[in-house]
Amino acid sequence: MFMKTLRLLDFLDTINGTLIKGIPEFEINKVERMIKNLSDHSLYFHTSKKSIEPDTLKGKVNYTIVTDDKETASIVDPTACVILVENCKEAFWRFVEFYRKQFDIPVIGVTGTCGKTTIKDMIKHILAESLKVHATMFSQNGLYLNLHYLMGLNEQTDAAVFEMGVAYPGNVKISGRYFKPTIGVISNIGVAHLDGCKTLEKYIMAKGEMLEVLTTDGTLIYNADDENIKRLPIEEFKGKKFLFGQCANADFRAGSIQYQSDRMVYTLHAQNKEYEVNIPGYGEHNVYNSLAAIASASLTGIPIEDAVRRLSTFKPLERHVKKYEGYNHLTVIDDTWSCNPSSVKSALEVLKKFSNNRTGILVLGKMQRLGSQLIDQHLKMGERLMDIGGIDYLITVGPAAKLTGEKAISLGMDSSKVFTVSEDDAGELEAKLAEICKENMVLLFKMSLSKMDPSFRKVVEKYRFS
Repeated sequence: MFMKTLRLLDFLDTINGTLIKGIPEFEINKVERMIKNLSDHSLYFHTSKKSIEPDTLKGKVNYTIVTDDKETASIVDPTACVILVENCKEAFWRFVEFYRKQFDIPVIGVTGTCGKTTIKDMIKHILAESLKVHATMFSQNGLYLNLHYLMGLNEQTDAAVFEMGVAYPGNVKISGRYFKPTIGVISNIGVAHLDGCKTLEKYIMAKGEMLEVLTTDGTLIYNADDENIKRLPIEEFKGKKFLFGQCANADFRAGSIQYQSDRMVYTLHAQNKEYEVNIPGYGEHNVYNSLAAIASASLTGIPIEDAVRRLSTFKPLERHVKKYEGYNHLTVIDDTWSCNPSSVKSALEVLKKFSNNRTGILVLGKMQRLGSQLIDQHLKMGERLMDIGGIDYLITVGPAAKLTGEKAISLGMDSSKVFTVSEDDAGELEAKLAEICKENMVLLFKMSLSKMDPSFRKVVEKYRFS
């Protein structure tokens, strides 16, 4: 998607720039992060302290460079434009702010430990029936993509939905400088990204940066049932606030939650009315995702009854607690997109619901990005899976997940039904599953497949399909 076409004269004053080569009427329709990607009518801010090497510009024409090095004008193509500024980084951020101000539309920012991508896609699905919606792609929310996503806004855009991830403190603030959301969503806050945030407290506060990103006329939507969100200084936020969850004070409240053949069904209580909601996919966590999505859509002007209707046709994301009637008449639950304590807990609750007098098998991989908390969190997961129940066989993959199995055994799980296999090759896992699995059992794969040997993907795919 191309950005809104601009002329250099549209923003020269904004960035305090002087055009030392080229014409003010020159048009740009792309902004590039990397100089190697310069192409016709693209704009590049040279924020590096290193001078531009002439060879990097060979063969490139009709571009614009913003720089604080006036010598740049001597090495560019005759068709190029050069804008001289005093501080290129400051000029870049002035341009980002200028471009964002071109669009007076609802912009929804979504953060949280789990559910960000599903909520984002649910919101987009609801809005897309009547609006032109721009959104982040899949789960790709790295900071390096923020400029690309911002430049995806153009004259045709009616609304935007941006996923805002946290790997380190300050990430949401940085994303907020680009997107300036008018509506901010916090789905939940569990234990994750401790490799970058170091402690749970710092991670909680990093997610809470959403409160700072929103202006006083912005709107915050958050999970009223989440204990870690309650630790944020939400009372200090001066904008509008809407709560979702199952508690009595939630503005968007779910009740009478039921599992059905391929979906969740519940009663939504909102704005003094009741709505019957059915959403494809499984788990109470998905109910919470849908509550956040319906709340967000309604605040952009979509009637709740329309949001509910549209959501009934939402397609659950691949490898996000997705159920299959698979190999050897097994019920297979594929939840292999990511693996952290919060998502493991949600998946275990789904497994328990589906096992229900059937044999339940859990294949558990390493929980990712826990830093110094890796051992402690795997031991705690052993306690949690014993508390939740529904697991008859446990297969752990690798030394970290093995700790979960050892903890479960210490708490009373039958050691003859707990196994560990290598994380280097899926052959052991495939052999163990062949030994254990019988018809009508329920098999849950809970791993981060993208972090594992490719052979594991083949095993999951074998069992997913009959």
